[in-house]
Amino acid sequence: MKKLLAGGTLAVLALGGMIATAAPASAHTPSVSADCGFVNVNLEYYSGAKVTVVIDGTTVEDTEFSSGFQGSYDNLALDVAHEWSVTVDAYDGQGGTQYDWADSGSIPACQTPPPAEFASPVMPDAVAGCAASLDDVVLPANTDAIAYSKSELGVVATLTSDAYAFPEELGAYELQEDGTALLPTDLVVLEEDCAEPTPEPSAPVAEPSEEASVAPVAEPSASPSPSGEAPPVLAATGATVGGAIAFAALLAAGGIALVWARKRMQNA
Repeated sequence: MKKLLAGGTLAVLALGGMIATAAPASAHTPSVSADCGFVNVNLEYYSGAKVTVVIDGTTVEDTEFSSGFQGSYDNLALDVAHEWSVTVDAYDGQGGTQYDWADSGSIPACQTPPPAEFASPVMPDAVAGCAASLDDVVLPANTDAIAYSKSELGVVATLTSDAYAFPEELGAYELQEDGTALLPTDLVVLEEDCAEPTPEPSAPVAEPSEEASVAPVAEPSASPSPSGEAPPVLAATGATVGGAIAFAALLAAGGIALVWARKRMQNA
């Protein structure tokens, strides 16, 4: 009878030990609640574990704990959707994964974002010249909506946040696949042709020959001038030599007549 009682007592103690050992492991209580703007994690009745929380691809928690863990992540934006996951690596003393646990989910956007405000990029002043380049272009001043920069292709306008948007009509700017607006270089840098004009060739000047450069000199004739030619003209008066002789003869005749007339008057 004593042996029977002793055996029963040992059996009860052994069963109680098994129950005491299994109770903490089977009592693991993980839970996650996620809604607009938050993810809450509550882990109870663990004898040791490691918890990892990832939200939108970023690890926000990677912590070891001994008995329980509580974490609240409530700074999530309301106007966009979120993805979350929670992983628990439980230390059960046997190196297994029997009591490991994981859960994941998504939170839809809870608010409609306000409509974006349209912002149009500003056209910079164009530069011109044979040596002009994009470096000479002065960028427009940055604003709360648009920041300006230069690239190999031209002037780039970039929106500063999702609160702003480009309108459909961008003028000279062109909308790019990455959401920026591009002003091509050739629309703001006006190159000029500065090549010096080639002078036109002048007509060749004919050089005179040696024969043509010496003017012929007329040699005087040895024979006298023919009689039919006009008599020589006196240098000062322009009268001819023959006329002068006739005038002299007339004066002489007049003198003789005057002398003769005086003699007759005296004789009378």
